[in-house]
Amino acid sequence: MKKYLFICFLISVMGLNAQQNQSLPVFYQIFVRSFADGNGDGVGDINGIRQKLTYLQQLGIKGIWLTPIHPSPTYHKYDVTDYKAIDPEYGTLEEFKLLVQEAHQKQIKVIMDFVVNHTSSEHPWFKASTQVNSPYTPFYVWNFDTIGRKEWYSNPRNPQQKYYAFFWERMPDLNFDYQPVRDAIKDAGAFWLKEANIDGFRLDAAQHVYDASDVIKNNEWWSEFRTAMRAVKPDVLLIGEVWNKDSIVATYLKSSLDASFNFDLSKAITHHISSGTGKGFTERLYAIHALYKTYKPDFLDAIFITNHDQDRYHSIFGGDEAKSKQAFTLLMTLPGLSFMYYGEEIGMLGKFPDEYRREPFLWNTKDVSNTTWQIPRYSNLNTVKPLAAQLTDSNAIYYHYKRWIAIRNANPVFSKGNLLPTQLITQTPSVIAYELHDGINKVLVIHNVSAKNITISKPSIGNVWIEQGVSVERKIEMQPNSTIIFKLP
Repeated sequence: MKKYLFICFLISVMGLNAQQNQSLPVFYQIFVRSFADGNGDGVGDINGIRQKLTYLQQLGIKGIWLTPIHPSPTYHKYDVTDYKAIDPEYGTLEEFKLLVQEAHQKQIKVIMDFVVNHTSSEHPWFKASTQVNSPYTPFYVWNFDTIGRKEWYSNPRNPQQKYYAFFWERMPDLNFDYQPVRDAIKDAGAFWLKEANIDGFRLDAAQHVYDASDVIKNNEWWSEFRTAMRAVKPDVLLIGEVWNKDSIVATYLKSSLDASFNFDLSKAITHHISSGTGKGFTERLYAIHALYKTYKPDFLDAIFITNHDQDRYHSIFGGDEAKSKQAFTLLMTLPGLSFMYYGEEIGMLGKFPDEYRREPFLWNTKDVSNTTWQIPRYSNLNTVKPLAAQLTDSNAIYYHYKRWIAIRNANPVFSKGNLLPTQLITQTPSVIAYELHDGINKVLVIHNVSAKNITISKPSIGNVWIEQGVSVERKIEMQPNSTIIFKLP
C-alpha cells in the first residue's frame, strides 16, 4: 500500500496550470478592537494592523476586511456618528491612509465596513432631527401612528412622535426615501475611495435599508450607490450582508452588489462537519449556484465559515481541531471569494454573547500587540496556544491553514472553477465530493467529513494529489476528516 504525505500533495497540486490565470484573494476579517494594539492602550487600532501586515502577507492573505472604524459610542462601532472620520481610539486618517498604502505594497486589498442602514442616536443628524422644524428631521423615519408596532421609539423632545430603529433604540434608521440622505451616503463612500484609496466596502445590513421584504427598493438604492462608487473607482468591490433565502440574495447579485455572503453555505459547512455526513451538501450548493447563474452568469460568491456575528466554528465543533481543519480545507477548495475571521488560524474559540465572539487575538504571552480591552473568556492560554508557540510547532493548526491558503492562491481552479456534482465515485454518507472546472484545469475533490475511517472505490482517472490521512492502491482509504484531490483529464 502506497502512502502519500501532505508535502507531496502540496508540490504536485502546484503543478496545475496557474500561470494563465490568477486566484481570487483570500480575505481576512479583522475585528479592529481585538486584533493588534499599536500604541499600548490595550485597544486594537490601525497602527497595530499595519504592524502585522507582514504576518498577514506570510500567511498568504490577499485582502483584509476591517470592521467599522468610524467614531461611535459603542465598542463594536456599528453605530456611526461621523461617516467621514476615524474613531480617535483607532487612529487618524493619515494613519489609515498609510495602512492602505502599505497593504497595497504587499499586494493586500483593503475593504472597510460601511454601516448605512442606521446611525448612532448620538449622530449630529439625529440629534438635530429631534428638534421642531429641523431640516434634518427627514433624514430619519418618523411617525405618530405607531401604536402596537415594534421598533418605534419616542422622540426625547416630543414623546408622541416616534422614530424607527430596526436593530436597537440607539440605532435609528436613516430615511432613504429622502434624496439628501442618499447623496450624503454616496458622498461618504466616495470620500474613502478618493481620500484613502480603499478597494471597496462590506455593506452592513444591506437588505435593511428598506424593509427586508422590499427587495426592489433595496436593490434600487444599492444599484444607485454602486453606480456612484464605480464613477470614482471602476473596480470597486461591493460585498453585501444579505442574510436571507437564496432567491432573494440572487436579486442583489444581478444588479446592485458584486457579491453577497453565502450564509446558507456557512450553516451547511458547520452542520455537515458537526454531523459527519456529506449527504446533500454538493447538490444543495450546486442548486444555489445554478440559481445565481440565472440572475448573473458570472456571479461572485462570498464564502466563509463563521464571522463576528456567529459562534466561532472551533467552538461549534467543541474544540475538535480535526474538524476545524476539515472545515477550512473544505472552504479553501470551494469556488468564490473566500473570507476567514481573525484567529481562525490559531483555533480561537468564542460563543454568544457577541463580546466573546470577538476576543483579543493571542500573539504571545508577553507580546505588546495583545489587546486587553476585555479578559478572554474562551481563547486564553489554557485553551488556545498563542501564535508564537504555534510557529515553532510544524503540527500546529496554524500551518494547516497556511498550507491550504498557499494551495488556493497557487491554483485558480479552486476559487474560480465551476462546481459540478460528480459521478466518478460512489457517494457514501460521510463523503462530500465535487468537481471543479475552470476552462484550464479540472479536479475532483473528495472529503471524508466523518470521524471514521472509510474505504471508497478508486475512480479510473488521471493523476492524484493526496492530503495527509489518505492512502491509495486499488481503493482509497481515508482517515477521519481527510481530503484527496484528483486532477481530471
